[in-house]
Amino acid sequence: MHKLFIPIQPMGAVRTTQRQKFVDERAKKYLEYKRHIAWLTRQHIKTPTKNPILVDVTFYMPIPKSWSQKKKDHSNGAIHKSKPDIDNLIKGFFDSLNKVAWADDNQVYEVHSKKVYSFNPGIGFEIWEASEEKISLEV
Repeated sequence: MHKLFIPIQPMGAVRTTQRQKFVDERAKKYLEYKRHIAWLTRQHIKTPTKNPILVDVTFYMPIPKSWSQKKKDHSNGAIHKSKPDIDNLIKGFFDSLNKVAWADDNQVYEVHSKKVYSFNPGIGFEIWEASEEKISLEV
């Protein structure tokens, strides 16, 4: 099991064409975001696994600066209900861990995820390798 916290403002996946990767500023920022996550993760995970993976991830979203201090204090740890969508956050995060934590993100067979407001933006995650290829199904 690996447990890490990446201090970075979570960012949703950006859909780009090959040309946009070199021209579009948002695409450049997204590529740097993924590189940074991969670099920090490599400090703790030396070899990508080829086993099935379970991931538990929390996206700690920044609290808007425009909010009053009272609202900020009340919102710390509260559910984040606005953009970016959680599926886009997961996509960018998973793509950044390809060939770092796992060979490919298709190895992830189970995901637990949430996004909350925090005074300390970042991505907290735990990765477990499955010990068996077959998981018992509960009906």
